[in-house]
Amino acid sequence: MLLCAGGDIHGALDRFYADVLAFETALGSPFDHVLHVGDFGVWPDPERIDRATRAHDGAGDFAAWRMAECPAPRSTTFIEGNHEDFEFLAKHEGRDVLPGLHFLPSGGSRVIADGIRVAGIGGCYGPRDYELPTRKLQGGARRHYTREQAEQVGRDGSVDILLLHDAPAGTKLGRRFPSGEVQPYVSDAAGLGEAVARVKPAICFFGHHHQRVDVEVAGVRCIGLHAVGRPGNLVAFRLLDGVCDVVGEWPQPRVVS
Repeated sequence: MLLCAGGDIHGALDRFYADVLAFETALGSPFDHVLHVGDFGVWPDPERIDRATRAHDGAGDFAAWRMAECPAPRSTTFIEGNHEDFEFLAKHEGRDVLPGLHFLPSGGSRVIADGIRVAGIGGCYGPRDYELPTRKLQGGARRHYTREQAEQVGRDGSVDILLLHDAPAGTKLGRRFPSGEVQPYVSDAAGLGEAVARVKPAICFFGHHHQRVDVEVAGVRCIGLHAVGRPGNLVAFRLLDGVCDVVGEWPQPRVVS
């Protein structure tokens, strides 16, 4: 059984893996592998966090885990979001940043449990940076993916699971304000839908928008995951003979009597 997790944990590894293990207990079966769609909060130096991270929950406990060389409680693969230490990640492409916590760079893939191949496109869409060669992205621009990376997906083998950070263009979403009002909007993230259509994974997951949504892109089910601690942050599933079966979600919505 596999687990995919939404983003925005801001490096709160203690809380994140507590949820993972609680969900595992509720299901009565261990996870073979955990997947994460970005904004894991990889800040080995808390002084380097970006403005948005500083305004929310801060750098989290990634630095403490790294200093202690703590292993991930379950084997985990993550892609980058738009709130990470990109300079650090560039030095760890295709490598573990902690024991059992593997960084999958944009356009790349790896084989996990039972020969399942996972590919990913991390970061969010930036119209001005999308057409640039990836090597030209510097500083904060590294939070964006490029056409080059999107088109790289699938070149090293068939893809069973595709991880995206941003939502494929055309995905209908809604921005909720403190007043309770919901303002509809549509993702304009170019190249992601084309990648889904080209590689035809059994399942696709994305995050970034902090909403639990289900959409279909080129016949592929694409699941948008919520932020940590919100209903639909964690989705457990099985993949057998190219067919994906969703087993459950965590946390469950509160029932109001």
